[in-house]
Amino acid sequence: MKLHRLAPFVSFVAVLVGCLVPVVLSAQTDDLEWSTAERDNLTLWHTQGQLRAEDLADHGQGAYDLVSDLIETSIEEPLTVIVWPLGADPSDVHRLPDGVSPEPAPLHVMRNASGDVRNAVTNALINSATGRYAAEVPLWMRAALGFWSQGPLPGYFLTRAGAVVIFDHEEYYTLEQLKVVPTTWQFQAKYFGQAGGMLAWLIQDWGSEALAELFRTVGQGVPFYDAIEQIYGIPEEKLISEFTRNAERALLLTWPYIEPQQKPFFERLNLNHVILVAAAIPLALLLFFIGKRLFYD
Repeated sequence: MKLHRLAPFVSFVAVLVGCLVPVVLSAQTDDLEWSTAERDNLTLWHTQGQLRAEDLADHGQGAYDLVSDLIETSIEEPLTVIVWPLGADPSDVHRLPDGVSPEPAPLHVMRNASGDVRNAVTNALINSATGRYAAEVPLWMRAALGFWSQGPLPGYFLTRAGAVVIFDHEEYYTLEQLKVVPTTWQFQAKYFGQAGGMLAWLIQDWGSEALAELFRTVGQGVPFYDAIEQIYGIPEEKLISEFTRNAERALLLTWPYIEPQQKPFFERLNLNHVILVAAAIPLALLLFFIGKRLFYD
């Protein structure tokens, strides 16, 4: 009965919140104060102060330098990167920073995160390398190059991907499964680790020159996996099985950028130390009882 009486009040609160949220978000984006930071190949705009703008601009330029060198491509005009605040609408040209034109289209980043800035720059370079055939580049390759844009590929993801087969006795994702990023973090670790591992494998065994040739070939209109077969000699249906066969070496043994992984505790135990501790316990007990008998009894 009491719940029935509260229903109108709850409905009123829900309507009020629904009306206020858009107003609050709109207020956050009405008076934007933009800060800008310029680098060699990009200009970044941000609304949370000059220091943050400078930091994200460094990340963006770092991604540009690493990825453009790896796939041997560049963009003639400097990129414009806009990091929007929560609730902003990038499609509203009136909200663009002063002096920024909607043509050519700037790179819109919707989260205040360095990874999003690096990914935006990385994708712009991939699109530049492949032109109107950019849609041919699969998501896993874009994700792997996004990780590359940080510098060393993250050891956690690569080790997790290696553990899939070596320790967990699972199978790697198929090419069909690699089309979609999983929603839970455990499976995302496997996904991104496999993507980074596949990129590591291609670079280790064939070099960065072959990777750059892959993107040039795709840019000429050759489908991505046909280009893989043309350059690496691996048919599409055998790509995952070939990677699986080389995964342990590619992921855990010879890839120079993997972070050092500490051995399990039981493997780090020194047998001599174990013997000393085991012998010290009864000796300590013996001394305790001798002392108790001499001084307290």
